[in-house]
Amino acid sequence: MKVALGWLSEWIPLPDSTDALVERLTLGGLEVEERIETGPDLEGIVVGHVVECGPHPNADRLSLCRVDAGGEEPAQVVCGAPNVAQGQKIAYAPVGTRLPDGKKLKKAKIRDVVSFGMICSERELGLSEEHEGILVLEGDPPVGAPVSEALAGADTVLDFELTPNRGDWASMLGMAREVRSHFGGEIRVPPTAPPEEGEPASAAIAVDIDDPEGCPAYVARVVRGVQVGPSPDWLQARLEAAGVRPINNVVDVTNLVMLEFGQPLHGFDLGTLRGARIRVRRAASGEKLVTLDGQSRALEPDDLVIADAERGIALAGVMGGAETEVSDATRDVLIEAAEFHPTRVRRTARRLGLHSESSYRFERGVDPEGVARAADRAARLMAELAGGRVAPGRVEARGEPLPHTAEVRLDPVRVDRLLGTDLDAMAVRELLHRADFTVHEEGGVLVAGVPSWRRDVTQEADLIEEVARIYGFDRIPETLPVAPVAPVEIPWRLTVAEAARDALVAQGLVECFTFPFAPPDDADRLGLTAGDPRRGTVRLQNPIVEEHSELRSTLVPSLLRTAAHNLARQADALRLFEVGPVFLAGGGEAGLPAEPLHVAGILTQGDRESGGLWAAHERIPLFFLVKGVAQRALFDLGYASWCRPEEGDPEPYQHPGASCRLGVGERVIGSVGELHPETAARFGLEAPCAVFEIDLSALQDAPRREIGFAGISRQPMARRDLAVVVDASCPAGEILEAIRGSAGSELVGLELFDRYEGKGVPEGKVSLAFRLAFQREDRALKEGEIAKRVDRVVKMLAHRFGGQLRN
Repeated sequence: MKVALGWLSEWIPLPDSTDALVERLTLGGLEVEERIETGPDLEGIVVGHVVECGPHPNADRLSLCRVDAGGEEPAQVVCGAPNVAQGQKIAYAPVGTRLPDGKKLKKAKIRDVVSFGMICSERELGLSEEHEGILVLEGDPPVGAPVSEALAGADTVLDFELTPNRGDWASMLGMAREVRSHFGGEIRVPPTAPPEEGEPASAAIAVDIDDPEGCPAYVARVVRGVQVGPSPDWLQARLEAAGVRPINNVVDVTNLVMLEFGQPLHGFDLGTLRGARIRVRRAASGEKLVTLDGQSRALEPDDLVIADAERGIALAGVMGGAETEVSDATRDVLIEAAEFHPTRVRRTARRLGLHSESSYRFERGVDPEGVARAADRAARLMAELAGGRVAPGRVEARGEPLPHTAEVRLDPVRVDRLLGTDLDAMAVRELLHRADFTVHEEGGVLVAGVPSWRRDVTQEADLIEEVARIYGFDRIPETLPVAPVAPVEIPWRLTVAEAARDALVAQGLVECFTFPFAPPDDADRLGLTAGDPRRGTVRLQNPIVEEHSELRSTLVPSLLRTAAHNLARQADALRLFEVGPVFLAGGGEAGLPAEPLHVAGILTQGDRESGGLWAAHERIPLFFLVKGVAQRALFDLGYASWCRPEEGDPEPYQHPGASCRLGVGERVIGSVGELHPETAARFGLEAPCAVFEIDLSALQDAPRREIGFAGISRQPMARRDLAVVVDASCPAGEILEAIRGSAGSELVGLELFDRYEGKGVPEGKVSLAFRLAFQREDRALKEGEIAKRVDRVVKMLAHRFGGQLRN
């Protein structure tokens, strides 16, 4: 908001230094964004006092003057103006000054007399074309002061950045209150009571509020017989300084009062209203209104409309209608002053892209006790500036008042505890009084009455903020906190989420982030059964788009859509994962949704994965890749996991022949498998895919694996290879576990390095080749010891699995 200091000084005495004013207001939270000097550049031109004035010795039409400009000696100046006289206060430009037209003054000899500078006319100052005489300053400005401070046409304008919670600052009255709280002084409010005559206003108009929630108060004033025309110069200058374009005297009055009191007004041409009635109502579905900018606006039922007996005539709090605007032909004016619901105005202005000076103030809230005052002030000015006759009385209607905290309690001890100050109760009380709060004490607690214009004050912390603002943030000493410092314990949920991210990134996967909103048909596309808990989704009351109106119950669909999006743009061999909550209806406390933390991943095969010349002869099946990724992640999290195809029914969206359940201890915590072709088709995926999903929340109570450390032995390692023929249905994982159990503690390495079916192996059998590594820390193993352990393994394989060594 732009505030001209000359205008503000009419409301409240200002400090001598503008810099001091700016600094104090900024430290109080009212930030000055820009400082603007209006009028021509008069730098260097000062107030001078003509101490002597006599005739020029060599010219009849010239005067020889001595001008005191605050220096050590008065300056000798030759002046040709006929109106110069001794005792005048004038605008003096000393030698070296650059005038607004660009001319730089030099010492000059005029008719053999040296002149040091110039006594300036209005034209030379760039104020007007008047040059018949010098400019004589009115009043008694101090000698030597910048002449810009003594000229009415020049002013300093401060552009403030207002915070959204302080709508009361958007007015001269609000600024005057803020200045008074910091510097003191009495506020001079301009007169508001209008002279009244003729028929009462109630004979010309009636007001009904059909939407009491949207309009807490509506006040109407009637002014008859106005003469619409240009506003006087002083009014236009004030509007322009505030960034408002002058239009005519009637409209300009409504804008001036808005700037004075922060209460937006609107003037209707009373002769264009139908039915002598004003209705404040919701817009009808499909209703249209042509606003003052000539645009036809399609309205919605949440929009608040000002209507007459037949049609809408204005968009409440945002913009007036074209059919009832004040024009040169207007003779009778209806002044509207109202309080509208801030949220309703904000929604309408944002939806239509109509942000005006009025909506700016209504969105932040107006003073409900200032509505009638603003209407009276506007009526008075229209009588003075447009020759109107103010009809006696106001026409008022009331709706539902907006919530307002009347009193807030404050413990003075809390002030010092939070701010680190040393203020007693009396000092706190005085500071709040300067901020316009009425304060009394009840049992050692201060009770502050909140002004009607301060809707932002609702709790004790707000009062403490006011104390800090008025006292001065810069005066608050630096103090160390006295509260005990407790160790910070990171929630387990955050810890496991970060650990899961680290584990998957270490395996080359890339994390993606998707919205938690999901389409309602995700469960059908995954093929989930009717009794699956994941069908119990949570529906959003106000979805951003109807297509994503539910909260996800699994991470898999969003990953599938992300993969399809990337594959459609020539991405290849994707390795993606996501960590985030899922939402299950009714599974939480007090009937709220449960929000378990899940991690899911997807791997796809592609050409880039082949590796070109250096590729292996065969690709690793996707199932084993994704199974390895999931189990390695669980291993890094500190859990020993198992993968069992027979544990429960397979996920319906996974291939039944290439999927299994993941578990830790006795609990199933997730699944892993290749994507079912039908599911892939539903999500538009053509490349082979495999997915996993793990319930991380289920790990909180799961048994963790024991983590041990073994030093590196200095002794040699002995390796032995065994090729064993077993039934093709025999799981290799079980054989590996059996070997570990029978080979003894010296077994330090075991891997399955070959699998063979074909010539030399009976049908229904498979040859599995294992590599065993033996080592001790204290000494080298003897050949006989190694052979004994290998022989024990061979006998165990023959006994448990019917295995036979393959020659």
